[in-house]
Amino acid sequence: MGTMPLTPADIREKKFHTVRLRPGYNEEDVDALLDRIEATLVALEGGPRTGPLITADEVRNSRFRTTRLSPGYREEEVDDFLDLVVADLAGRGLGRAGGRRTPPLPDTAAPRRPTHRPDLTPRDVREQQFATTRLTTGYNEQEVDDFLDRAEFTLEALQQGRPDRATLTAAEVERVQFSTTRARPGYDPAQVDRFLDALAEELRRYEQPG
Repeated sequence: MGTMPLTPADIREKKFHTVRLRPGYNEEDVDALLDRIEATLVALEGGPRTGPLITADEVRNSRFRTTRLSPGYREEEVDDFLDLVVADLAGRGLGRAGGRRTPPLPDTAAPRRPTHRPDLTPRDVREQQFATTRLTTGYNEQEVDDFLDRAEFTLEALQQGRPDRATLTAAEVERVQFSTTRARPGYDPAQVDRFLDALAEELRRYEQPG
């Protein structure tokens, strides 16, 4: 797997063939998805955040209207390209929302060692389990899982000496608000809050070296 990570330019300059007489994907629908993917890659490279980061799951589950009479993009070309995007996002820690089973980033470059021994590692984040509440208020599991995906990716980047790739700050961890669930199971808020405190503490150490 010697593929280079995708860049925003790869997305922006991607061209698909169009089909006319058989079904194709609605061009506006595909273009709108590519815009979101490009914006996510820009943010991951340290550029401005223009909205929520898209996950590999969202790309995998995206659906396009099909065209028959007007030109549309050739479906198999779009599908093949999006498979690459899914693999790329999953490799960056934006994988399955909800399953939190994203593979760690490959250690290709020799990472600069952080100045302190981490109390919290990406693996700790990935394997973190919370009790679920049924009858009392709990935190929305999907939102917490999505947030933990970002936390895992951020810690991985920081421990590799790549703070430019971090997508979370200690301040964001302290400010995060999750929706609460009452009628269906959610994560135990006390446990999640304790974990967030530890995460904020860990990130602050990287943000204030010395």
